Order: sequence, then C-alpha cells, then structure tokens
Amino acid sequence: MKSFLSIALVLFLSLTVLAQPYKKGDMIGQVGIGYGHAGIYGDMDFPPISLGFQYGIEEKISIGGVVGFSSSSDSWGDDDYGWEYTYTYIFVGARGEYHFWQNENIDAYGGVTLGYDIVSSSVESHGSGSHYSWSGSASGSYALWGFHVGGRYYFNPSVAAFAELGYGVSYITAGVAFKL
Repeated sequence: MKSFLSIALVLFLSLTVLAQPYKKGDMIGQVGIGYGHAGIYGDMDFPPISLGFQYGIEEKISIGGVVGFSSSSDSWGDDDYGWEYTYTYIFVGARGEYHFWQNENIDAYGGVTLGYDIVSSSVESHGSGSHYSWSGSASGSYALWGFHVGGRYYFNPSVAAFAELGYGVSYITAGVAFKL
C-alpha cells in the first residue's frame, strides 16, 4: 500500500510539473457571461458579459485586464403614480492572477481586480395627468476592487472552458478562453 501511494504521488507531481496548460509568456483571451454584479440596483435586465486578457509574466503569475457590461431596472409606485429606473454598468479593470495548480488540462488560479465602474441611469415618471410626467438622467462612477478564484479546462492546447467565483464584474462567470 505504501509503495502504491508513493507511485501515485510521483505520477501526480510529474503531471503537475511537466504538463502545464499555463506558462510564462502565454497570452490568454476570454469571453464570459455571469450572474450578479457588485453595486447593482433593482432587477438584472442584461447579465454581466466580460472580455478579459491575461499575459504570463512569470511561471505562476499573470497580469491583464477586463472589460464588462451589464444593465438593470427598478420601479416604484403603482399605475396611478410611479417611477421607472434603468441603469447601465460599464466596468474597466486590471487583474492579476496566481496560477496555483495545474495538470495537463487544468489551470486553477486566484486573483485580484482593481477597476472603475461607470454607471449611468435614467428615470421616468408615469401616472394619470400630464403634471405627473417627468424624466431625467444621471451618471456616476466609482472604484471597484474584486477577487476571484477559477479554473480553465483545456479541450486542446489553445481552447478552454472557464468558470470563476468572486466579487467584481460578476459573482459567477463562465465562458470560453483562448490562447493567443
């Protein structure tokens, strides 16, 4: 039993060290769709979509960026008198990742994000009578930090599926990654 565990450990370490889907100099682009967005108001109308890029600066460290978009809406009142709010969110950020575990098909990583969320909103009133009609718009922005843990499963040397959990562009993101 002891020799079986030793052989299994040697094979596992060999796969982890020798067959790595991520390495220094790799350029990875990814497209994802998510659920939830930090700071969202009301109900989500358009789920967060994101485009990301990572560049391997060291064997286990990559840096890059992400751009995301989402929208939501909210309402207040009733048919006689009320308000309709709509919001759009555009997120731009820088990301760093640490690739902590790999084998021939899997790249597991964790990272941090520092970015800027550009929010625009509009409001429109409704009700019976013309004196209730009103509309307006506003915009605002804020710094947004985030963290994530995720993994990529490579179907071949250049195409992978990925999934991430975290806080930033969305709470859960899944999509496709490509080595460029």
